[in-house]
Amino acid sequence: MTQEYIKKESTVRTMTLKAILVRMWPFLSSHLIQVVFVVGIVLLFVVVGRALPLLFGYAIDEGIKKQQAEVIFYVAMAYLTFEVTRAILAFGQSYLMQRLGNRTLYDLRETLIHHVQHLSNNFFDKTPVGRTVTRITNDMAALGELFAQGFTAIFVNSLEIVSIFIALCFISVRLTFLTVVVAPVIIWMSLKISRSLREVSQAAKKVLSSINSFTAENLNGMKILQLFNRTDSSRKHFQELSFKYRHLQLLTVKKFALLWPLLEGFSVATVATALFFGGYFRETLDLTVGELSAFVLLLQSFFRPFRVILERYSQMQNSLASADRVFAMLDEAKEENTKGRLRSPVQGLVTYENLSFRYSKDNPYILKGIHLEIQPGESVALVGRTGSGKSSMIKLLQKMYPLEEGKIFIDGQPINEIENGHLRSHIGVVQQENFIFKGSVASNIRLDNPDISDEQVQQAAKLTGCLDILERRRGGLNAKVEENGSNLSVGERQLIAFARVLAFNPDIFVLDEATANIDSESELKIQQATEVITKNRTSIIIAHRLSTIKNCDRIVIMSHGEIIEIGSHNELLKKGGYYADLYHSQFEHLKNNFEDQKTRVAEAEAPQGSV
Repeated sequence: MTQEYIKKESTVRTMTLKAILVRMWPFLSSHLIQVVFVVGIVLLFVVVGRALPLLFGYAIDEGIKKQQAEVIFYVAMAYLTFEVTRAILAFGQSYLMQRLGNRTLYDLRETLIHHVQHLSNNFFDKTPVGRTVTRITNDMAALGELFAQGFTAIFVNSLEIVSIFIALCFISVRLTFLTVVVAPVIIWMSLKISRSLREVSQAAKKVLSSINSFTAENLNGMKILQLFNRTDSSRKHFQELSFKYRHLQLLTVKKFALLWPLLEGFSVATVATALFFGGYFRETLDLTVGELSAFVLLLQSFFRPFRVILERYSQMQNSLASADRVFAMLDEAKEENTKGRLRSPVQGLVTYENLSFRYSKDNPYILKGIHLEIQPGESVALVGRTGSGKSSMIKLLQKMYPLEEGKIFIDGQPINEIENGHLRSHIGVVQQENFIFKGSVASNIRLDNPDISDEQVQQAAKLTGCLDILERRRGGLNAKVEENGSNLSVGERQLIAFARVLAFNPDIFVLDEATANIDSESELKIQQATEVITKNRTSIIIAHRLSTIKNCDRIVIMSHGEIIEIGSHNELLKKGGYYADLYHSQFEHLKNNFEDQKTRVAEAEAPQGSV
């Protein structure tokens, strides 16, 4: 299992910093004025910083050597002015760049969330929830560090290095090239270590995502693990992933630590070279004492931004790996969509025409050549064994998966020509397992839709019998609901889901095994509500309990993705085919259960010693 998770997290590409900036430019360009303003402040900041060593050199040559106290005073005042100005500019460039970065990341985060909401069901079928959450949270946070710390630091300090190099050349071109001749070698070695860091960081990110996916899955299934006593096995798998992540993190620390000896060696070598050649060949190089002092000060200031760049660049490898994953998700294909709308009013004529479907090319066909027409206001039941294709027909009707073979029409209009959200707003589905959100009963029925009034929520709850059951709980419709309805019974969650569909008042109503997990009392209330909502409304009902579909206008029997029988309850019983056999077997099963229950009651009530 561990290797499977890691394999799924393989990254198919590695983005460079340049490629990431290109992808980020559309988000940055919406704040173009701020970008220009920030660049201007940064340029002023680095120019003022380069003036300070030159002031020291001027003070030595014109003030100290010539014993001009007035020059030293004016230089001191100029130095104070430049330092104050530099401090103000440092605050300005830091604040404005952080502000720009956060606004850009806000736009990117909103785009990512919007994109995920419009991904196809195929993506969610093959992608664990934990992995998607990691991209939206951890990876976006790491990308924020890229712009808030990494990119900002590299941009500012790169300009500082350029300005220092220009200032050094301004003092002495020959001495500059003598002292920085080893710089390319150091830079090459540092970048090589940084690239290695990125590879390790990418591997660590993959394992971390696997840990998140594995943890989310196991927490959701904790009850099953405890019931079957598999918590120890789960913990061992987690330890394997955790050990691998620890190893990669320690390897990152080791490689990162190699950078500092390189930088210190570069610092010592260049300063020693400058002092040796500058002092020994001062007259040949035509340098004054003040110019040599300014040169050494500039050279020392050269190491700080260079060190910051390498430090940030190494730390950025983690952010670059996250950027790979964020933009990979943005490149995932959205579900196909159009801008068409259903013609109003919606009558509810549903037509399946020569429909065949399979979830992937490697899988067998779930549906094979389905032909079915459901008239407006008609109630049709789909019956068949598990895997016969009943639920797939509903998913295709909602455009959860693209149609490849065959067509589906609503009121004679192909659903491929109808916008997804608009189509789904006209189809209400109650499933066997419905998701309940944290909040209240009312918010779960309304789903925070402002168009649904309190009266509609109350009426929907009343029709489904929610009020009768939830009055037992303090608060009624305002009763608190925990995440996924953990404080509610299965029947109560199902009733809330049923009331939710009633509140949205769809034109086409679908019940997908909606009464499978409900007790007899709740099922009776659901059946009563079903009679109300299905009146003059197209309804499709999937059920294993044949007693719940006897009053449907037509019953469609499916087997292995094909329709084998169609007719009313009485017609199919008279036919004596598959439906009749299935109905009689269920009836006999219920009859036997009833007789067994009567026997157990009689035995319990019989006097002791009697037979």
